[in-house]
Amino acid sequence: MGALAAAIQRFNPVANSRRFGPIGLECSLEELHMVQMATDGVGSIHVNAWASVPFEVPREELLASPKRMRELVQRALDANRFQGRLVVSVLPSSGTRIQSLNYQVREGQPESKAILDLLADRLDGELSDYVIDYIPVRTKTRTEDRMAIVAIARQETVIAYLETLRKSGLVAGSLEIGPAAIRRLISAIGSKDTSENVLAINFGRQSSYLSVISGSRLIFDQQVRFGENELLEVIASTLDMSVDAVHELVSKASFDPGAISSREPASGLDIDASETLLEIVKPLVVRLAEEINRALIFTTSQTRGQTVSHIYLLGSIARWRGMDYLLNSVIKLPVETIPNPLQTFHREGAPDKNSSEQAKPELALATGLALRGMLDHV
Repeated sequence: MGALAAAIQRFNPVANSRRFGPIGLECSLEELHMVQMATDGVGSIHVNAWASVPFEVPREELLASPKRMRELVQRALDANRFQGRLVVSVLPSSGTRIQSLNYQVREGQPESKAILDLLADRLDGELSDYVIDYIPVRTKTRTEDRMAIVAIARQETVIAYLETLRKSGLVAGSLEIGPAAIRRLISAIGSKDTSENVLAINFGRQSSYLSVISGSRLIFDQQVRFGENELLEVIASTLDMSVDAVHELVSKASFDPGAISSREPASGLDIDASETLLEIVKPLVVRLAEEINRALIFTTSQTRGQTVSHIYLLGSIARWRGMDYLLNSVIKLPVETIPNPLQTFHREGAPDKNSSEQAKPELALATGLALRGMLDHV
């Protein structure tokens, strides 16, 4: 049993009996991701089922078509042994806005009211037009500044998404904020006995999120303007190529010089092309490192000098080979693509279909959603 799996075995589920958790469901830009956990007779948590089904049409078109969405969900359910139809999900990124909010709580004032009072002056229309959720990030004394991660979505957007799930034959148990699911997963794969600080970088197409988790507590979360689309467009402009051609080129390349030199010519990798891509991308990664350094400084100030021990990469750019090496060379901290979130919960002796050896880092969010209610500490 690996170190991560051993760490998982030390967690105590909420109930010490066999049961199935909710299905964690994420509609990413290109695929439907679904993950479900279960506990065995002695309370250990393992993967019960998972599926990733690619979209045949753009996400917006899919969500606007109940028939197509239902067919896609059914294909995912048929792909593995999911139990029940209860899901925990997140709104697609296009339908929600996530931001950090600094606020103060007056004596006798509920925390939620303090947040809503601030948002009332910052949103167009009435508060009743929106669905608002938040995660406390920094809470000290009643008089000091606090921080929360706030998710804001139009009420009609939330209702439409819930209706899409319902018409797909699913039961929406809850909607979550993405950083909450990432926090739960990072906390689960770490050591229960330590409160090390971990930075998770969740790469998106337009922007990315930096989240610092200390033990089971989220202490920092910030959106940064750094995404896969920008990198592809800069490479395409520099090389005078189409974005689609660059996307294919990147999938064959590596941003780790050691990996480039060790690759066999038969792999089809052009070493010169990889080195050129590295030169183009590195200045953009240096810009990201500046944002990371701000997060590191903030973390140190909030944890009595305890710095971030390592960095996990999630999402789209985490699939780029060697990106962990490149970021490590710039930021000088241990960097790795997040350990396969499903192998972490792999049950010894399970069928190959559930071993998830080919699972991708973008399954991390769905896995974090699937863990809701399965652990007693997050």
